[in-house]
Amino acid sequence: MKKVAVLISHIPNPRILKRIKAVENDFDVALVYWDRGQLEKETFEINPEHNVIKKYIKAPQGKPIKRLIPLIKYMITVLNTLKYEKPDIIHAANLDMLCIAYLYKKFINVNSKIIYEVADLPKYTFIKKANSTKTIVAKLLQKLEKRLTAKISKIILTSPYFWDEYFSGFIEVDKYIFIPNAPAKKLFKKYEKKQNSYFTIGFIGSVRYFEQLKMLIDVVEEIDKPIKVFIAGNGPNYNEIKDYSKNKKFVEFYGPYNYEKEIVSLYEKIDCTYAVYNTKLDNVKIALPNRLYESIICEVPIIGTKNTALGNFIEQNKIGNNINEEKEELREVLLKLINSYELIGLYQKNCREIKSDYYYEKSSEKLLNEYLKITT
Repeated sequence: MKKVAVLISHIPNPRILKRIKAVENDFDVALVYWDRGQLEKETFEINPEHNVIKKYIKAPQGKPIKRLIPLIKYMITVLNTLKYEKPDIIHAANLDMLCIAYLYKKFINVNSKIIYEVADLPKYTFIKKANSTKTIVAKLLQKLEKRLTAKISKIILTSPYFWDEYFSGFIEVDKYIFIPNAPAKKLFKKYEKKQNSYFTIGFIGSVRYFEQLKMLIDVVEEIDKPIKVFIAGNGPNYNEIKDYSKNKKFVEFYGPYNYEKEIVSLYEKIDCTYAVYNTKLDNVKIALPNRLYESIICEVPIIGTKNTALGNFIEQNKIGNNINEEKEELREVLLKLINSYELIGLYQKNCREIKSDYYYEKSSEKLLNEYLKITT
């Protein structure tokens, strides 16, 4: 049986675990991941037959310059691991990991195949001109990515807009695969809608976008209605937003969770998904997050942001409301949802009509076929 090594620079997330599940019956799997020493970590479930290799190298979160030396240490130790594992395919889940895969292919095993996965477009991909230190670095990273991707067999993108915006300029179209970060039907079939005593707005996943979460908390605090904010997950703004919410009893923090064991019960706690992000970040404008697909599967209305790919999807499919990151607009949307069972029922019905298209099982077959093609 041929072997795949999955390289990631973080604790395994649900998206990566789904990729592994898609191919684990046909390939031996070695998962190599970086534990950066974060205090609060999310746990994960994986087939015990896989070779799971944790590299513990402490590194700060959200500080790329200070992370550079730990990253180099991680890259060296992973290259040594790959020499031992001898994978036929390396599944590299961002540019850092692509560097490792490229070095392995160039200097150790020229016959190995590389699958490159991009879940979010980094800031450097949006830079058009080099006119400052930061933009010069960005252009150098673009050049590096173009060189490294010349050696890949396939690129997996979680939003088709990533292809249109950036990768179509230098990668052959037959190497491109779009795989939405959709949930598994097998996992979510256990979902049952619960009747909550408070109308609950949920933010489930990586806890970031402090200003947008702060806006939600401020608006809910001003509304004289039985509303609750539920935040589950960990991330760069977790401690900051938790401190801000101190003594606010209407805000509940669940903290890190085990996706396989807990994600369904988390969605059972909410009546609406909050997906308002910082649209000053270019990536936010074109990303389609897993929160979108999970909400559709669970028939939970979504609040998104206008003039984004996510907002357009919500509007086209009539599964929620969009705002302009303004408190008054958010207040109006929340009051509309709280006061209209008919409107929520309409959004739930529209989710129900399209959710069969957004289970991961369809994509997993596509991914497996691509793996098999490049190794035969």
